[in-house]
Amino acid sequence: MNITADFHSHTRYSHGTGTVEDNVVAAMSLGLRALAITDHGERHPLIGVKPSEFDAMRRDVTAVAKEYRFRVLLGIEANILSPRGEIDLSDEDAAKLDIVLAGFHLTAYPLKFRDLFALPLNALTRYVCKNSAKQKVVNTEALVRAVTEHDIDVITHPGFRIDVDFKALGEACAATGTYVELSSRHKTPDLKGVEQIIDTGAKILINSDAHKPVNVGKCGYALQIAETLGLDDTVVANLSDKPIVFRRGAVV
Repeated sequence: MNITADFHSHTRYSHGTGTVEDNVVAAMSLGLRALAITDHGERHPLIGVKPSEFDAMRRDVTAVAKEYRFRVLLGIEANILSPRGEIDLSDEDAAKLDIVLAGFHLTAYPLKFRDLFALPLNALTRYVCKNSAKQKVVNTEALVRAVTEHDIDVITHPGFRIDVDFKALGEACAATGTYVELSSRHKTPDLKGVEQIIDTGAKILINSDAHKPVNVGKCGYALQIAETLGLDDTVVANLSDKPIVFRRGAVV
């Protein structure tokens, strides 16, 4: 069992160590048929990609794709910033991209001061104690509203350092056609969380979240979970060469 495409990778445009070309060469060496370049959204301190950089990134992606005759998607991993599901990507800027991922990141700074105490700081409690039941509800509502109010193709590493209700997330993703990522880098969701998600009818993508070219397409943890549960390409979209249709219209 192995993935046929990797839809979550980072480059030097944010804090990855490789170029677009480096990541593509790594993907091709594994026999993948497609790769998404999905650097961090602009409200990720110091490393976030500003929308003003999208045009240069597009030129880079287009040139590499043409040179290697390989499918490369340009995307972003947006930050979910508030309990209202706001993200750091406008509809206008999103239109310049092929794919939009979104997830929680502890250091992302919110749009409003009050939200500093709603998500990021509460997430830090995972280092010393478990999120409260109330905080889990807030976290889940943020994810649900994000996928219902924005054209997000993939929710990244749900449950990483922030507790969420996987059943509620799965229901929202199933209703909107949003994929849920099974992340090898962050080892989340766990087996029970994946079971709760797929029970809702939501579809999964196994991604590397590679920050180094050598890690592109490397998804040992996620593949082990998939094998343990007996998942196939009817649940995990990138386990076969069948066309994958994303919410924003990209077909791979």
